[in-house]
Amino acid sequence: MFEEITNWIRENAYLIYRYLAAVATVLVFYYASKIASRPIAKLKVEMRPEVVHNLERGVRAVVLVIGVLTALSIVGIDLGGFLIAAGFTGIVIGLAAQQTLGNFFAGLALLLENRIKVGDSVRIGNDGGVVEYVGIMSTRVRLWSGEVLTVPNSSVMGSSVYNFSRSIARRAEINVGISYESDVDKAVRVIREVLRKSELVLAEPEPSVLIDSLGDNSVNLRVLFWAPSQDFWAARSFVIKEIKKALEAEGIEIPLPQRVVRLIEQARNQVLPVETKSRSSQDLQH
Repeated sequence: MFEEITNWIRENAYLIYRYLAAVATVLVFYYASKIASRPIAKLKVEMRPEVVHNLERGVRAVVLVIGVLTALSIVGIDLGGFLIAAGFTGIVIGLAAQQTLGNFFAGLALLLENRIKVGDSVRIGNDGGVVEYVGIMSTRVRLWSGEVLTVPNSSVMGSSVYNFSRSIARRAEINVGISYESDVDKAVRVIREVLRKSELVLAEPEPSVLIDSLGDNSVNLRVLFWAPSQDFWAARSFVIKEIKKALEAEGIEIPLPQRVVRLIEQARNQVLPVETKSRSSQDLQH
């Protein structure tokens, strides 16, 4: 039995050597892929984590593919036919997976373009939230309402993306209506004083209070001011509250919606004008 095994090894020594060499080649390229990806990991200070992670995976995959092809060549497999078959297979897969490939290339474009990154507050289409992950195939956003939204990268590239984290300040706009009987100049002064005293309102660019339009029930003022991006909603809410309190303290009326209703008395054909007021207050128009 031992002699038979010895003879078989002698007869197939070259074949065994080739297979062992192929296995060794795959192992060498496997560890080489890890070594090749290490310098990329050191770029984390200069590049976003998601870009570094995907580059590491890409480098490892490329090195491993080269190792497998080299091992097949050592074993004696003709790579010419293999590559031709792989080419046709790639065409078939490409036609069958157009959407997947679209997401893949869109993901590469997102990573290289740096349109969004992890931690950014964004609005993609009608959905807004904080970016948690940017991958090759999809982007994950935690909505402001708490849900987690996964968006295919092709949809991200095809949508209007508003990134609220790229600027240090954002401009807020508030519409305020005052009655026609109120002093417009006084109302403007009161609102400007509120903006001046607010710590969340930036002095530069200077806030503005404009007379915007003459509405059905009120003179409409437009209040424009800038606030730090991280405090935008808190600043806007605070300013709305303080404007309302200041106008009421100065006796400036924020009018209720008014509607004139004409009732026709069929018997006498008389028109009786009746003026009514809505219960809901038009404190501030958004």
